[in-house]
Amino acid sequence: MKSKKIPPKPSLSPKSYLIAGVVIAGILLVVSIPLLRYFGKTPIPAQTVDPLSAYAHPPVPQVTKDAPPTLLAQSYILIDNTTNTILLSKNINYRIYPASITKLATALTALNIYPLDEVVSIGSTYAEGKVMELLPGEKISVRSLVTALLVYSANDSAYNLALNHQDGVPGFVKEMNLIAKKYNLKDTNFVNYDGIHSPSHYSTVYDLSQLGRIAIKNPVIRETVKNKKLTVTDITGKISHSLDSTNELLDVIPEIQGLKTGWTPEAGGCFISLINIGGHEMIGVVAQSDERFDDTQKIISWAKENINWLPYVQSSQSL
Repeated sequence: MKSKKIPPKPSLSPKSYLIAGVVIAGILLVVSIPLLRYFGKTPIPAQTVDPLSAYAHPPVPQVTKDAPPTLLAQSYILIDNTTNTILLSKNINYRIYPASITKLATALTALNIYPLDEVVSIGSTYAEGKVMELLPGEKISVRSLVTALLVYSANDSAYNLALNHQDGVPGFVKEMNLIAKKYNLKDTNFVNYDGIHSPSHYSTVYDLSQLGRIAIKNPVIRETVKNKKLTVTDITGKISHSLDSTNELLDVIPEIQGLKTGWTPEAGGCFISLINIGGHEMIGVVAQSDERFDDTQKIISWAKENINWLPYVQSSQSL
């Protein structure tokens, strides 16, 4: 029996080895480049970029025209809420009577010392000025009283919030002045909780603009003052109080987002407004005016025509 011959393996030429080597080297190079890119760099932590960094330097308001609008208000101010830049002003440190704008401080004080769901028992009615007609014996929450205070400017609401303080009305008013001192409202003094006239109860439009900035940082106040009409009830739901806003510009002028009115014979008409123009918030205050709402509309028109918001530019000296 003859054995089968095994054919010899084909031999590769030097040229074939060279081609194969080049191909393998190319494959390794293609695979290694992404790996080198990945491992050659320090990994970036997921939270390195601050999501609020885009807002670290808010737009800077610039007034393009110095001539102010013609207003009846004896003193007024318009500030940019974000930067606190004064955009328009007249007699900003002139002493005025704040009337019911006082109730912004009353609301801040109540929200600072009472839980929202605390129940206040109405011991007696209060008949001076504008009232929501609380009933003796009615039990109602702090939230509802603050709502009536801000929307309807109810004096009986302010009275019962003050009376609920452990040291009574004097203790509550003292707390109001402590808040004024805390926020450096140095030309402001409160002697009551509702703004009824007293020569010793005073402020300035500048201080009131700062009070407005403080107030709208509180979400309860910010959400409440933008409502044209609300209804609150006692804790049983059986007694209801319909509240129409004293702010005549709400739902009429779209730039108006709320805040507070005031009037007494001595103070004249006054109005603090939260204004939003193109996403830029401003606080306006007019005082001692026979046309507080008309004056505010003129301020808004002036602002729309004469204020530009420029991107923040870092000074070369700080680089």
